[in-house]
Amino acid sequence: MNATASLTADTICRTVELGVTITGAALDGEQTRLFCSPAIVDPTCPECEVAGTLRDHVERKVTDLPIVGYPTRLQIRVPRFTCNNDECELKIFQQRMPLLAQARAKTTGRCTRWILQRLAVDRTSVSAVAKALGLGWDLVNDLALSKIRDMVYDQPGHFDRVRILGVDEHKWKHVRGDGSESFVTVLVDLTPVVDGTGPARLLDMIPGRSAKVMND
Repeated sequence: MNATASLTADTICRTVELGVTITGAALDGEQTRLFCSPAIVDPTCPECEVAGTLRDHVERKVTDLPIVGYPTRLQIRVPRFTCNNDECELKIFQQRMPLLAQARAKTTGRCTRWILQRLAVDRTSVSAVAKALGLGWDLVNDLALSKIRDMVYDQPGHFDRVRILGVDEHKWKHVRGDGSESFVTVLVDLTPVVDGTGPARLLDMIPGRSAKVMND
């Protein structure tokens, strides 16, 4: 792909947000494959911060936002380096790409945010989102739950100033007849309601019924 075509593709697909540049493209059935490489090669060792020597390349595949309604896969040619610091325990390392995705993640960071927007704002079903991305229902659901927990429940201070706790159980089942637990226990912070400072605040939803969950 020539420089002009690459710049055009990068602009349309906004791959600069991911720290990669498009080097080629192909259609694979219902999927669009974009071949990419890092926009900037960084040989810095993440352990000792000494520059390494290029060793080889590995291919990383991640799911990105759909293009014109079709699932998209990015195939990135990621450089690997040999650390030049003899005292460093990390002999071989792969270039980190934090703008693209977390380590070992199968979707780009912006794709995960898109999933939450489609589910929470656009009120789209998990099945519809999974179909748009060409992914399984379970994976999309797990990505959404994991991201929400990271954004809300795992934040420092999430349980600060909770004085009055509301507990209730709710029958909630995504798939009928799969043998999984039908009930979840809902934990709510009622402190703002009692104080007259605002609405109740959801703290967590735990699989199982109230008594068992609270005893555990």
